[in-house]
Amino acid sequence: MFVKKLAEFSPHSKRPRLIVLTAVAFCALFSVIEAVADSNNLVSAREEALSFGQFIAQNNNSHYIITAPHGGYDLMTEVIVREVCTNILWSCLIAQDFRSKGHYINVTRPTEKLSGTSNKEAPTTRALHVYEEYLSQIYLLNKAPKLYVEVHGNSRNESKNRIEIATVGINGDQAKRVKLILQNAISSTKLTQSIAIENIDYIYYHATSSKARGSLSKIKPALHFEFPRNSRITSKDEVVAFLSLALPELALELFP
Repeated sequence: MFVKKLAEFSPHSKRPRLIVLTAVAFCALFSVIEAVADSNNLVSAREEALSFGQFIAQNNNSHYIITAPHGGYDLMTEVIVREVCTNILWSCLIAQDFRSKGHYINVTRPTEKLSGTSNKEAPTTRALHVYEEYLSQIYLLNKAPKLYVEVHGNSRNESKNRIEIATVGINGDQAKRVKLILQNAISSTKLTQSIAIENIDYIYYHATSSKARGSLSKIKPALHFEFPRNSRITSKDEVVAFLSLALPELALELFP
């Protein structure tokens, strides 16, 4: 309405043209201010999300990557990954403290656990920021790793006697060979758990959500290890020895 009234002034007058130009300039300025404010809000939201934890990376210029996405929550997984990384010189990434009792950010996918529920999760903005940074850190280590391994932990009583491995981008014959290599490696340690690998054995942890919309939908081939609590807490050194034996052989034989 304001612009329409301005147009009613005589076209030979300089004043209405000046007013129109001034109005346009103010509109443009307000648009810039609004865009800057939105950008600052976005940066602030991202910084707040990333402040919940930290990413610790070690780049050994390797074609292979091992990660602990839930360091501090899946107890000792961050220590296990750090020590294995040192032993076999793979590149590694630890996401520390993003998942806790206060904020259950999943890291490997853009969701977090809903309060008061057991398994339900939902997308959130802060979970998206953390997930995007996780992927960014992975790609800084290697944009197309020959093998990507995640190390997780669980406290499920029914899974306490086995190490479960979900797989992505691995065919049936490869899965059989993976299982054999893992069995040979674990027999060289004092670990008492059996090896259960997806598509061969029954496993409870299939990493379904991560495969659908997370890291395992983007990075292949991949192995998703679930270690029971007792192995991580009381036999951490044996878990380190097991992975340090098994992973280089997997890489050499199946993913050279």
